Amino acid sequence: MSVNSTSIIADLENMRFQYKSELAIYTEKLMDGRLLFAGFQDNGTTIYDYNDFKDKPSFDLTIDGESLYYGWAFSDFASGQDELGNTTGTLTLTHAWKPIQLKVITSCCGFGFFRRSLEIVNLSEETTFGLTNVTPLKGCIWSITDNIADNLRDDTVAPYSVGRFKDLYWANEGNFAWQDVPVNTGVYFNSTFGMSGHGSPFFILRNNINGGYFVCQMGWSSNWKTAFFADYFNDSRLPNKINLNFEVQPVTPSPARFIAPGETIAAPDMHFGASHADLDAAIQNLHAYLRQSVLRQVGDGLQPVIYNQSGYMVPGYKQPEMSEAGLKEEVDIAAELGAELFMIDAGWYGNNGTVGADWGNTTGDWYAADILPNDLFPVYEYARSKGLKCGLWVEIETAGSKSKLAADHPDWFLTKYGSTFPRVLDLSKPEVKDFVESEIVRLIEKYQLDMFRLDYNSCSNEGGFNFKDGWNENTHWRHMEAVYEIFERVGKKFPNLQLENCASGGGRTDIGIVSRFTTTWVSDWFKMPRTVRILNGMSMALPPEFINRSYTPGMEGNLDTHMHVIMMGHPMLCGVAPSLAEATPATMACAKKYIGIYKDFIRTFHRTAKVYHHTPVIPGADGSGWAALEYVSEDRTKAVATVFRLINADEDRYTLRFKGLDKGASYRVRIEPEGSEFVVAGYALSREGLTIELDTALTSQMILLNRTE
Repeated sequence: MSVNSTSIIADLENMRFQYKSELAIYTEKLMDGRLLFAGFQDNGTTIYDYNDFKDKPSFDLTIDGESLYYGWAFSDFASGQDELGNTTGTLTLTHAWKPIQLKVITSCCGFGFFRRSLEIVNLSEETTFGLTNVTPLKGCIWSITDNIADNLRDDTVAPYSVGRFKDLYWANEGNFAWQDVPVNTGVYFNSTFGMSGHGSPFFILRNNINGGYFVCQMGWSSNWKTAFFADYFNDSRLPNKINLNFEVQPVTPSPARFIAPGETIAAPDMHFGASHADLDAAIQNLHAYLRQSVLRQVGDGLQPVIYNQSGYMVPGYKQPEMSEAGLKEEVDIAAELGAELFMIDAGWYGNNGTVGADWGNTTGDWYAADILPNDLFPVYEYARSKGLKCGLWVEIETAGSKSKLAADHPDWFLTKYGSTFPRVLDLSKPEVKDFVESEIVRLIEKYQLDMFRLDYNSCSNEGGFNFKDGWNENTHWRHMEAVYEIFERVGKKFPNLQLENCASGGGRTDIGIVSRFTTTWVSDWFKMPRTVRILNGMSMALPPEFINRSYTPGMEGNLDTHMHVIMMGHPMLCGVAPSLAEATPATMACAKKYIGIYKDFIRTFHRTAKVYHHTPVIPGADGSGWAALEYVSEDRTKAVATVFRLINADEDRYTLRFKGLDKGASYRVRIEPEGSEFVVAGYALSREGLTIELDTALTSQMILLNRTE
């Protein structure tokens, strides 16, 4: 399917606006001063008036503590195509008693998905308004009226469930699970760490009675909340009905943002869509939409194999601190393995650049440390002579306590409760924002970087506060505006630059920041078996080529299995050996083999692959039982699947029945690490499958398939 199957119908006589994307139809209606969520169909059938939804606004907005979800009048509606060819409608509303204009921008993007943006305009010439809060999208879906009591089976079946990442803490990203939404009971999830968290404002709603999926993500990299309520009306005098209410919003202490006279601000973008097929189709449609209309691509979009120097260059392994000679030895390993980009990680800057000891206290001074008297130039020159591209780690939003920047500009930090919040720079201040952007540009140009890695290791929780015009404005909103704007400009200034997003691993995996970058660390946790669950879950919210997975020294489990994990994502290696002289031949051979498989086979279709989650929910504290992922090329000529035995598996065998193959074709199958090859009909692979036998935990098999002529 393509974006050609999109359209908008604006019925101005009845103030009804219908947005169509493939078989998904989203309807809003302006009635009694409210813009109502008037229906969402997933089967292409138009419903013009959904009477159950007449009290369901599609957004909420509070200015200076006053709710403005009602009181709106129509001003204009315009439609056209955006730069990507998506059909877009802009509904302009003006408020009756507040000089506020609202532009409701809805793009129909194909694949059953939509993008919603709200622009809030202060029409006053004198008054500054304070944004108390905004809910960019809310509504009510799946009104069920038929045989409810029987279908609910005396309340033993919940009508709706929500799928989300149930863990919000570091190293537990991607733990996808379903939670029932009981009747007449509210359920909500949130993040309160000052970033989108090690969860994500991403969820999937499932209709357990009549079927169907609703997928939603908010592009917001700070605190957020999602809420759900199954409204069950069971008055015996009237027909029973049950529907699901939802809302998604950024969460920021008020006032979240001052809006100056004549100023326009944008609420976080919402990305949502519907499907009445299966879960795999819902996820595949999300990935296709994100790849086509949201995510950033550099060049041909092929992700480089990254070698990160930090693996053995820490105290207790190779040497007490970073050095030019040590970095060049790491370059030798990277080149020998067949990596394509050499990344210098934390500790290269400041006068106390000891890796693993004081790197966090010297951030902010982005000049090579005295332990690198020749700067980074000889290292990068050496890497490029070996055919490697070059990247650099920077935690640009922070300044450590031992940095010169902290001493020179103590007023540049977040402040709250009468004191300074350590490390976190306040990008809501224009002078700090300008400095940060200028430092990024300076470093990129100085070292001619091919990749810039942004890290962020601080939890500012509710953020800081700045006193303006008699009010304390919270910093979160302006801080994220600054980050987004900076990297949008950097991306345009350096169109061939790879941008890597990392925030304590998976602290920011929302679409708001990921859309400005080309790859993302989804977690700092690389140990088995949890690393498999992280890959499995995060490849629901994001396409797998954007999911950075790494191999680091000292990992438990089978080496082939670790390679299987990282090759199914965007692969990175951190220290396969202390040096080439000390490298174990078998280790090098194994890593080189899988890097070759990634570059020559998986990467050829990775960016457009359809992902099939055979085990969408992986239970246990770290991941128990079996896990299986299958990626298939668009034309179904190639596929790769990996079956992992985790811990506490009840059996030694797992039968993988392929979901995405052409049942009328035959495939040459190659199984790694054993290397066996044979030809099997696609129908047999889909119906009978392949039985994988593994008799010990933390092992796996990777299956590579090529359609035969």
